[in-house]
Amino acid sequence: MKEYWDSLTKEQQSKLACSVGSTTGYLRLVFNGYKKAGFSLAKKLESNTAGVITKSDLRPDIYPKQ
Repeated sequence: MKEYWDSLTKEQQSKLACSVGSTTGYLRLVFNGYKKAGFSLAKKLESNTAGVITKSDLRPDIYPKQ
């Protein structure tokens, strides 16, 4: 997940944060493993990354891999 976040430009990071109702600072912490995404944020990130990042990647405790 860190690789995905790092591959985005600052503008793309800002757009993603805005589209999921978060901040780039918080998303950086989530993608680097320092914070956990809530269940709704995980779903929004999966949707807004077209499934590149899945809710199971972010929260396997809530959304087990199928």
